[in-house]
Amino acid sequence: MIFSTKVSKKGYKKMVKILKYDKGKYRFTQEVRKIFNVSDLTLLHKHRHELFPDYELGFHNEVKTDYHKLFYSVLNDNEKNHELKKSYDLFISEVVSSFFDRSFCYQSFPSFRVHLPDKKAVNKWHYDSDEDHLHPEGEINFQIALTDSCDTQAMWIETVPGLKDFFPVNLSEDEFVIFNGNKCTHGNKPNETDFTRVSMDFRVLPIEKYNPEKNKSSAEKGTKFAIGSYYRLYEK
Repeated sequence: MIFSTKVSKKGYKKMVKILKYDKGKYRFTQEVRKIFNVSDLTLLHKHRHELFPDYELGFHNEVKTDYHKLFYSVLNDNEKNHELKKSYDLFISEVVSSFFDRSFCYQSFPSFRVHLPDKKAVNKWHYDSDEDHLHPEGEINFQIALTDSCDTQAMWIETVPGLKDFFPVNLSEDEFVIFNGNKCTHGNKPNETDFTRVSMDFRVLPIEKYNPEKNKSSAEKGTKFAIGSYYRLYEK
């Protein structure tokens, strides 16, 4: 078990697990800096201000900003940022696989998040298996920090599904968190700081929970929750 789905009165720590990762080995931050040609991702909104959305962000456009378009255009060019993909594959095989005794499905590549000052990275409070997002039940969420995040920069999540006692998951840029975003409501507050939070998140589904006949499609990209589409298979 990665974490317990039961929470004691002492707090939320059984619902989230925050761990360190070797950012020299898993070069997420360095490669994303290259994509945007900046030395400090927390100042992305200043150094690449021409990409800053001058419109209101919401559920249907929050992952379609010019920041996202640039990121995915490089990611999808096999001749460009293959090092980022290599780091992700290595992270899956060396870090994520250590939490599982059996084969599992994992998101083909993480979702990219940019939490800009005065904006939200994710605007709708939700849990991933809800009627808007339709993720298969049993998924486990991972978020990799590429910058520090604190308070209004951070993701907020409840301790128990339905309890609504939200707290911020504060992370350093060399940390990642494992959490039950499949059932626990989570979201963002307007970023009241002068710094951008950049992160990536992905989902893992134990193989025994995988049922392609019941899987629908993701809200973000419309890809089917199936191996070869939304998921890749890691075999043990």
